[in-house]
Amino acid sequence: MRLDEVLTEHGPTGFTDTDRAPLVNAWHRLSPWPDSRDGLSQPRETHITATLPNGSTALLIHLARAGRSPFDTILSAELIHSCKPDPRCT
Repeated sequence: MRLDEVLTEHGPTGFTDTDRAPLVNAWHRLSPWPDSRDGLSQPRETHITATLPNGSTALLIHLARAGRSPFDTILSAELIHSCKPDPRCT
């Protein structure tokens, strides 16, 4: 849905469902920032760590697995029914 919004507002026209699929699925294969694993690993030694990005739970699980992200749990916008910049999420 978001891709359709972006394409409508900013992108080229004429995208088919076949054209859209690889663009949407690319989000599920993004690599983490190079320093993120170390940055998450250090506090995890003494604390429970969680992530709260804007995204569906499925997307976040795919990203965590693909990037071997070392955190204990995922709190998704989908689960808490809110997203940043909602002050409750910061």
